[in-house]
Amino acid sequence: MKYLHLIPLITILFISSCKNNTETNTSKDSVTKTVTTTSTIEEANITISNANDVNIGGFNLDPLEIYANEKKYVLKNKPNKHKFYTNGTMFYEVKFKESSFKLRDQNSNLLWKIKIYPDKIKISDNEENENAYVIKNYPEKVKIKRNDTEIIQVRLDKNSLYVNEKIVYKTSKNIDSYALAVLAIDAIPEDQRIFILAELLKQF
Repeated sequence: MKYLHLIPLITILFISSCKNNTETNTSKDSVTKTVTTTSTIEEANITISNANDVNIGGFNLDPLEIYANEKKYVLKNKPNKHKFYTNGTMFYEVKFKESSFKLRDQNSNLLWKIKIYPDKIKISDNEENENAYVIKNYPEKVKIKRNDTEIIQVRLDKNSLYVNEKIVYKTSKNIDSYALAVLAIDAIPEDQRIFILAELLKQF
């Protein structure tokens, strides 16, 4: 009984200790998240930056890994299908057919259909390939057309991509493929352009 007067003091010290531990752990978690976010893109074998040299994403081709939106997307390979996960959640799905593939969202809704021909690439947001963006390689330039009308001219110079003679993207390594012109299509969200480009380079 003679120690009862110490109980309130012990209780206060215990609560204070718990609070300090929680704040310390929160601070550590915050630091870890910051380090992970800023460092993941550095793991990519090929990185992509904008005209201001700000990295916007990248990828590894073997094994296939995508970096976009400050996240790393890892591959789960299924028959005729790629599923990309980030933080344990499936985010994008790529389904293959002969000379073509489809990029779908996590609910398997079609985002883009990509069809590969010997001399061109067609990208559309519908199954019928209507109003498709057509990427075709010409001597010294790449043209992007829609409904037979030229809308974009792309020039590839070493590791730089020029759109209508203005540099818009740079790659950390030279990519010897006119598929790089996919990055010039602003109608496709930037992260989805990176997925499409990586799959084109990986599969075709």
